[in-house]
Amino acid sequence: MRFRELVDASRAVAATGARGGKVAVLAEFLRRLAPDEVAPAIGMLLGEPRQGQLGVGWASLAGLPGPADTASLSVADVDRALSAMAACSGPGSRGERLGLLADLFARADADEQAHLGALIGGEVRQGALAGVMGDAVARAAGVEPGAFRRALMLRGDLGAVAELALADGAAGLAEVGLEVGRPVLPMLAGTAEDVGAALARTGPAGVEW
Repeated sequence: MRFRELVDASRAVAATGARGGKVAVLAEFLRRLAPDEVAPAIGMLLGEPRQGQLGVGWASLAGLPGPADTASLSVADVDRALSAMAACSGPGSRGERLGLLADLFARADADEQAHLGALIGGEVRQGALAGVMGDAVARAAGVEPGAFRRALMLRGDLGAVAELALADGAAGLAEVGLEVGRPVLPMLAGTAEDVGAALARTGPAGVEW
């Protein structure tokens, strides 16, 4: 998919005030993604690149090339560039990272550059929060939101669970279970005043400190 389509979807989400409208825009966008584009695209929309820390700050965005006349980037192009930046290390890594950044910006039009700058600077603010994105994935995949949230609680990776839901639907989500060494997200947990009150509600339980 062209990166410009992701940018347009992000702008449409920002222009939509109601949560339901944002979910509808995102669901329509998600349906058009290829399987290997799902996880990186979700990170780019949430403002959380799947590569994590890129080693590029706001100061690095100064002096970059101006926008291209036409958009030529794909979602995969951007994902590869971010991965290359994140992998830079050792002597000369800053220059290498800046070179990769300049090459990426040189291929982006003005709107794409704006989104890339916000993504790299941690300033994506269009309302595509994780909860909204989760509901959008459930709608796009035709699964119950509760089934998606359960799988996300157990897997802990929104991009990976979205990829699974869109590829394999409810059956794929149902196969997600507890895995030794993988923390369980507390998003579906209830609350209690103290341990005694919690155990009164759950019955006998094993608890890791």
